[in-house]
Amino acid sequence: MVSDVTCIEGRPQMAQGVNVLTRAGQVVNGAYYATAERYPTPIAGLGAIPPERVGLTGEYDYYGLTKRVQAAFYSRFGRPNMARLVLKQRGSTIILSGQVDSQALVEPMVELAVSIDGATHVEVRNLLVNDSQAGDTGVGPAINPEAAAVRVA
Repeated sequence: MVSDVTCIEGRPQMAQGVNVLTRAGQVVNGAYYATAERYPTPIAGLGAIPPERVGLTGEYDYYGLTKRVQAAFYSRFGRPNMARLVLKQRGSTIILSGQVDSQALVEPMVELAVSIDGATHVEVRNLLVNDSQAGDTGVGPAINPEAAAVRVA
């Protein structure tokens, strides 16, 4: 089952949507947009380097935001939990895809990613949640994943 969750300026809607729609083996698609206060926040002392282009040690790096988010994920969640997670960057937007072992990791990952300096958006695209403890919707496993699509706005 493919589920689309789109939230603008709202963490509670994302959490509610993910909890309702996610169950073991389900693919989650969605987006979480940071609040407006995050947009103009510069990283102190960086001068001309855009915040999303600052590398791990303060140097210019085109994929600096991705590398800083990845480092924060490894530090907080450990490498084993991030082994099958794919991080991409489009400007100041972080895109999460791949697989995670637990639905309980999705919201903290989104919150951590959007809290990194330079990140304005986090998109969740084709993220497969593997655990059996994910929010049970009461729908049995007989649903054809190709035929089912849900959109929550």
